[in-house]
Amino acid sequence: MVPRFARNTLVSGALAERLLALPRRAGDCAALSAIVQDFEGMRARASEIQTETSLVKPILRVLGYVFESKPKFFEERMLPPDFALFRSEEERAGGAPYWGTKEYYERALAVLLVKRYGRNLQEGIGGFHLELENRIPLYQSIYLSKQAGTPWSILTNGKSWLLLKRPSAFEKQLVEIDLEKAVADGDEAALHLFCQVFSCAGLGGTLGAFLEDERRELAAYLTEKRRALHAMDADLLGQASAMAPPLYTQLFPGCRLTGAGDGARYAQGAEGPRPMSPAPVREHDQCDIFSYLFVEGSEPEIDLEEMIVDAARGERTKESLLSLRILDMTPGFGVLAARLVETVSYLSFLLPYGEKRSFIAEWENEPLLHRFILGSMLHGIEKQVFPLDVLQNGMRSRFGTAAPNYRLGDPLLSVSADSLEPLAGAMERLKHMERLSSTLSSRIKEDAAVKGEVDARLRTVLGRVGEVMDLATASYFDAALESEKINELAYNIEGDEELWQAARRQAWYSSAREMAAKKHFFHMEVEFPFLLNDGFDLIFARPALPYIWDERFPPEELARAHLKRAMRYLKQTGTIILTVDDPARLVHEVRHSQRYAAEAKRGVVLVWKR
Repeated sequence: MVPRFARNTLVSGALAERLLALPRRAGDCAALSAIVQDFEGMRARASEIQTETSLVKPILRVLGYVFESKPKFFEERMLPPDFALFRSEEERAGGAPYWGTKEYYERALAVLLVKRYGRNLQEGIGGFHLELENRIPLYQSIYLSKQAGTPWSILTNGKSWLLLKRPSAFEKQLVEIDLEKAVADGDEAALHLFCQVFSCAGLGGTLGAFLEDERRELAAYLTEKRRALHAMDADLLGQASAMAPPLYTQLFPGCRLTGAGDGARYAQGAEGPRPMSPAPVREHDQCDIFSYLFVEGSEPEIDLEEMIVDAARGERTKESLLSLRILDMTPGFGVLAARLVETVSYLSFLLPYGEKRSFIAEWENEPLLHRFILGSMLHGIEKQVFPLDVLQNGMRSRFGTAAPNYRLGDPLLSVSADSLEPLAGAMERLKHMERLSSTLSSRIKEDAAVKGEVDARLRTVLGRVGEVMDLATASYFDAALESEKINELAYNIEGDEELWQAARRQAWYSSAREMAAKKHFFHMEVEFPFLLNDGFDLIFARPALPYIWDERFPPEELARAHLKRAMRYLKQTGTIILTVDDPARLVHEVRHSQRYAAEAKRGVVLVWKR
């Protein structure tokens, strides 16, 4: 059995088994246990310096490193790492002429950051204006690795040890082992795994070689699988949608599909052995894997950092960043959603508060920050159940939380509430209720009762608006639906519940609502009530997102339809980012409009209101 990592987004189960099969380093494991046990009497009151001197340095010697303490860093905004780690004395000496430069760090194998014993490595220190070194330690470690150019970084509080692979963008590929627990439990397998992962021999050879072997094996498997899927005859491609869920279950036996677009992981520690996957996959990568297998073309390379910073209109503060509202209009399997969470999280680490002494605990704790980004900032509309299931499972696996504002629906299948004249008065009252609700706090006793009543009324009336919009949208598909009946309900949007219950029992009503459920009608103001008075800062869309089983439509028409729909919910200062096959053509079309401006930039089209 593979010992459970405290956290793991780097090593597959197969690779962990391979590491465990290596010859045991009994002497090193015994030495580690002795060091940790000797430190036990100090740990309750140990400072960062004591943790470094009495625990970390002895462990580094056992792990085989040559190290430099407090190497000079080449940036003033960040304190240097506590250690630069080298394979040998010769390599350390070879870097000496480059002391204090990036070239020095590029010759190191890893940088290591030490925190006070037992300190939460996913949480910043509050109570005063945060400098970088007092913010979330995990992001400090990522920052040092990115800036220094070392292939690895290690972060430890003496108790837990995290190994991070240098990210290409802002992704977190890491493993965490609780060394204190491994020693306390006498878990020889966990200690052996610790040595294989964190040792100089591991980082300098074994682990990197195993990861490269696994990368090649997985690439070969996925390349062949994709080739076979995409080479299917046109009349068989429709079967691909039925093949996808069984393949998912085969590759990721630890996850399940709900078939409702809100995929949920199996409970951790479930009884019984799990079947082996046919390829060395990580649950962390499921969004990317299924996008690669079942989407035509490749995911667009978008400079999200630039887009997000621009959306904040030059206000480089946490408050401006984390107040953005972003719509992922064609999320697919969730590749963009994951990148958005990672990018916003990292930018939040870098940016200061606008108010010097601000500290918002939710923003300085990595799990809570992920929940905030997915729960408050990001919104999405996926038109098919299976991709949305994969997206939700991917978010849980990568960030420990689902994406509550990613919903099932077709963003093009709706009518505008403003186009339904009988709803005009009700929509104005709904806007007032939403504004009132946003000013009330559920944490203040005097506000809570009023807010509860307002929110309950808002939900009831909005739900009825959604029903009327379903009926009106269905009338475009079924001419037999009588507009008089729809208008009667619209005029009585705030009327007696008995009238509504009577309508819901009618066959015409049931038929229209069944159509709405089957075709996934989606009404923005109903699903995202803040749009009654506000809009999105950024809207991302890939209009011709082509699952291999989908019917094809002219991409130019899809681009126009998505652009028209997105514009309605864009702030005056917002931007739409469209990924299209022919950016120049779309820019040419948009520039003829008196209302919109556009430019092509690195393969995407940016559109905004004049």
